[in-house]
Amino acid sequence: MVSRRDSWWWLAVVAAGALALASCGGDGDDGGGTFVPLPTPSASPSPEPYTPQPAPEPTELRVAFINLMSPVGTDATNTVAADTFEERLNLVIAELKEFKPDIVGFNEATITEAHGDAREKLATALKMEPFWLRANPWFPAQSRDANDAIAKQIGFEEGELVLVRSDRFPLIGGIDPHWINPRTSETEGRVAFHLKVRIPGTTGEADIYITHLTGGGDAVRTRQAASVAGFIKASRGTGPAIVMGDLSDVPESGAYAELMRIGLQDPFAEAGIATCCRESPVGEQKPMTLRTDYLLSAGWWPAETGAVGEQAIKRVDETELYASDHIGLFAVFALP
Repeated sequence: MVSRRDSWWWLAVVAAGALALASCGGDGDDGGGTFVPLPTPSASPSPEPYTPQPAPEPTELRVAFINLMSPVGTDATNTVAADTFEERLNLVIAELKEFKPDIVGFNEATITEAHGDAREKLATALKMEPFWLRANPWFPAQSRDANDAIAKQIGFEEGELVLVRSDRFPLIGGIDPHWINPRTSETEGRVAFHLKVRIPGTTGEADIYITHLTGGGDAVRTRQAASVAGFIKASRGTGPAIVMGDLSDVPESGAYAELMRIGLQDPFAEAGIATCCRESPVGEQKPMTLRTDYLLSAGWWPAETGAVGEQAIKRVDETELYASDHIGLFAVFALP
């Protein structure tokens, strides 16, 4: 969200003590019997050998991005984001199934005790390979194991997620993470990460990035964007690139300027799409006036662009429901 101020003060109590995790396991028996097929009559001819036909190489790369609107908020009196989370996630899934993305990025992808693992639900429903990096909670003075224990103890994790059709666009290596500086909370981290995918034809490979900047004012976000820009410059190869994320700031901001300064382009600059923010995902909403969500590119230009999560559905009680407080974006890149 544009001004997400996660205080997380109560996590300090958890971090103060040592947390121990226990695990157990056991062998099980599936109880299934052995299936014995009937013998094949000797007069039956031998089947012709089957040679699978290779799938045709893709001719385009279909990319989408949306901020999911976390079910966990800071206002205990407003539970709409939590109450509607499963419905909203299903709306996102349904729209993306229709779009058929090859790569899709999500901000505010969560794992919670109340709502389960959004990463798993999205990856399973869309039949794509997930890549995720947790941003919250994260205490910089603690080890990864200690932070994992804290996250498990409080039953909440939030981070950035990218799903990839790796059968069409295989990964080269794994996640390349970057912790953004400065941070605005002792418990809340901000991250970016980088994936490199193989592109068929003469393109060769492409660099994919996702990030989510914080609240805290334009000066803070400008420094955070400069941190991300430096990461992109240091890790990008010679092929095209895509950068997705909610910058929590408008195109006139210093944060946006930092990313433009390294040669990124904005295919939505003239599209007139406002992406932020609905006051609620439920009910009639005022038109949005700000653009804080971006799908930037370098080295190629999309043949088609548009919005994700723009329209509401009518629920059984006749109220309108939107997928998020944000609108997402999509772009289709033709491959040479």
